[in-house]
Amino acid sequence: MKEQAGDSALSVQNQHSIGFSAENQYVTFWIGAEEYGIDIMLVQEIIRYHQPTRVFNSNPVISGVINFRGKVIPVINMHHKFNLHSTQEYDEFTVIIVIEVNNKTMGMIVDRVSDIMSFQAENIQVVDREFADDIRSEHLKGMAKSADRIILLLDPERVLSFAELKQVREITAKHAAAGEALENLLEKA
Repeated sequence: MKEQAGDSALSVQNQHSIGFSAENQYVTFWIGAEEYGIDIMLVQEIIRYHQPTRVFNSNPVISGVINFRGKVIPVINMHHKFNLHSTQEYDEFTVIIVIEVNNKTMGMIVDRVSDIMSFQAENIQVVDREFADDIRSEHLKGMAKSADRIILLLDPERVLSFAELKQVREITAKHAAAGEALENLLEKA
């Protein structure tokens, strides 16, 4: 019995070390046939899908850029990110979830938002590295249990690779510089 209590304490300690508190709120959404969640505190807005402006020579994961509150932000195609090469068409339920991670604002195209859910820490299982070897889990922070559902919780800091994050920074900087140059031209005119 003592070992079980120790295991439970270790599990709670592990959850706290990766950012799970007593109650965690997530925006849940669908990408293909899987339901995911992301910490609600990272979500700035959920907007209707509209075609991003394509950026020449960008990684296929980056669909393009959009104007979000006067700021040019990159938009990530989550189907491409997770290698879900489906024939899914964008429809009236498709949205862009705008998040901020490491002081960078970006959008994620998802099939549909399902809910805002709260999970108690004991209902969240940290992704076990042994288990992770068998599935692609590099983007996951954990898995939450709710009734008969399992929600895959995204680790926002690992949604993009270092190379993709670098490209996001370059795209954002390039478009910000172009916007400033245009503003300067308009002021002089």
